[in-house]
Amino acid sequence: MSDASLFKEKDEQLKSFEFTANADLQQNQTELAYRDLNSSFFNLEKERHKNKELADWERVHKEKKASIESAWHKNAQSEYKELTKNVSGNKKSRTYYRNYSLKELETFIKESDRGGNSDEYNNVATNLELYNRIMEKGNPLEGFGILLRLKESADAYVGSRRSPSSTKGKIRKAIISVIAEKTAALVEEQRNEYKAKADTLFSEVQNSSVTDEKVNEAFKAHYDLMYQVLNGNIELSPEELSKLDANTEAVLNKVMEQKVDETQGNNMSTKFFNSLGWSSNDARLVKEGDLNENGKEYRKSPLKKKMYHAINPFGENKDAIDAGKQLAGVKKENNRLFFGLGRFGKGIYTSARNDDPDSTDQKAEDNSWVYGDKVGAVQAVMMLNEHARMITYTDFMKNKEKVFDKKFKKVSRLLQKELSSKSGYRDFLTMKAAFFGYNTLKDPACGVNGVDYYVTTDRKALSIENELRVRRNENDTSFDAVDYVQLQKEA
Repeated sequence: MSDASLFKEKDEQLKSFEFTANADLQQNQTELAYRDLNSSFFNLEKERHKNKELADWERVHKEKKASIESAWHKNAQSEYKELTKNVSGNKKSRTYYRNYSLKELETFIKESDRGGNSDEYNNVATNLELYNRIMEKGNPLEGFGILLRLKESADAYVGSRRSPSSTKGKIRKAIISVIAEKTAALVEEQRNEYKAKADTLFSEVQNSSVTDEKVNEAFKAHYDLMYQVLNGNIELSPEELSKLDANTEAVLNKVMEQKVDETQGNNMSTKFFNSLGWSSNDARLVKEGDLNENGKEYRKSPLKKKMYHAINPFGENKDAIDAGKQLAGVKKENNRLFFGLGRFGKGIYTSARNDDPDSTDQKAEDNSWVYGDKVGAVQAVMMLNEHARMITYTDFMKNKEKVFDKKFKKVSRLLQKELSSKSGYRDFLTMKAAFFGYNTLKDPACGVNGVDYYVTTDRKALSIENELRVRRNENDTSFDAVDYVQLQKEA
């Protein structure tokens, strides 16, 4: 992979972490510092400035580094005093720090001030900060990959500081040595747990009377292990990889025997996301102003563009209000997501303005209404939030799908049995993307002037405006004649 491609991939992943970590900052917390202080990222960024404005980039980087380190030291002092109050012992010894959690050790790392930190030190600090923030948000799947990087950076620091002479140097080595110990134990424990859980639950679902709940639990365990393998966090031997492929295929075949809700499509994708649990997740209902520029949800969004989804009435229904409520996840019953059809996988398809200078939200809104052209059609307005994990259709095809097909041939063949809703459509693609953790695919330039299409498979990634628009007149191109229906959770 070229440096430019590697930077793009790391930048996209980091953006998703930043929006998650910075979404609701607590008192005395600075914004995530990984982008500016972690050498694995800023060295890639530095390469991009190598032949152009490098001196300016280095000056700005140096200023940011000093500013962030100063804020760390200042913000950590009060908590540091609390953590060390009435605690005796030698602060130059590992023993002193072993009873502290990784979250508490972050305070020790940030409080320490030597008038400027080394790259090795800041690599530990930023990986530790990122790990703690992601785990606070309840994201252990993503946390494991960050934990691995934290362990590597802690090991690298300890290995490069064999005999520090100053008191502060000895204290820093003692703190980071304990971080290295704790992360090594956690990595081993979690790696074994991912493998053991999948094996145990596979054995438990072999009898014919197994419950749907147990099958779903087994699928989630196999999904978790596949996620870590596909993202390069766990390496398996060829035999282990083949076994995981075959076992996941077997569990998925049991998932495909399950029933769907009467308001869902009876297809493989629906059963897949029902079992995974994504179709039951709630969207975030928000006010209209929250999606406007500098609104609460706008600030959290990795895309910062309004997205539009329209639904026509179907069957004997005079309007699509009930379907709109199901989309938003506010119904009391039959509330799991309906996975719509589309060119690059099943899910919620939305229109949003693209990056062309002449593109507007109005163009995206009008394009969406094309799919809701009947009287009683509804339109929902939404925005991706900090839980979105997005990749472009092209990048997934080029860089990810080949990895999936190579490592998990049996699972790939099974998913590709999903019936195509139209010639040339790849309805299985959102399932493959989900195994990497992606809940949103972007299709740029779809042949529609000024509009990009997105498909999302997890409502958790969406902040939805709490009013549905309802069309009054068929073939109305102005869309002025709309009613509004308030969205709220049914009791």
